[in-house]
Amino acid sequence: MASSAEEAARALREIAEINARAAGFQDYQAESGQMVLWGFAYIIGFALTGLFTDYILLVWTLIIIIALIAGSSIARRTNPDIPGIAWRYLALIGSILLLCVLINIVMWPLTPRQGAMLAPLFVATLYILRGVQLRPRYLVIGVLLAVLSMVGYLWLDAWFWWWMAFAFGGTLAISGLWLRNF
Repeated sequence: MASSAEEAARALREIAEINARAAGFQDYQAESGQMVLWGFAYIIGFALTGLFTDYILLVWTLIIIIALIAGSSIARRTNPDIPGIAWRYLALIGSILLLCVLINIVMWPLTPRQGAMLAPLFVATLYILRGVQLRPRYLVIGVLLAVLSMVGYLWLDAWFWWWMAFAFGGTLAISGLWLRNF
């Protein structure tokens, strides 16, 4: 009798493990579209900032508004069974944006490069935290985003905007495509 109880317990553990892995894959696929979207938003935003540094506020305001509209649409499409997903999405991204704005106000004056590092480092931190808790691929993405951002900030002053466009934005977009395949 003991062996069948042990077998049943082992089978239940295996089922729980399979469920957890399936949930992880679903999470990666649901998140992948957002990562690609925001990766391209960062590519365009940093590239335009490199070209038109005097218009940094206008560039990022337009990029963020467009990305918020597209992102809430993606959230509704990938999670149609979650009521109010668009509002939750907007609240989450809005809180990140609000934090960045408030840090700019509290720490004023910041250089444009310093201000531009707030969101990338915060996003990298969120992926690291999420990876430590649940999904190891997010940990890899978060560490890579943080390291690449700091390399650009510390050592690539003349190429900073272009580096951030392709290193941060490109890594985010490629990571989204990588997660889509799981």
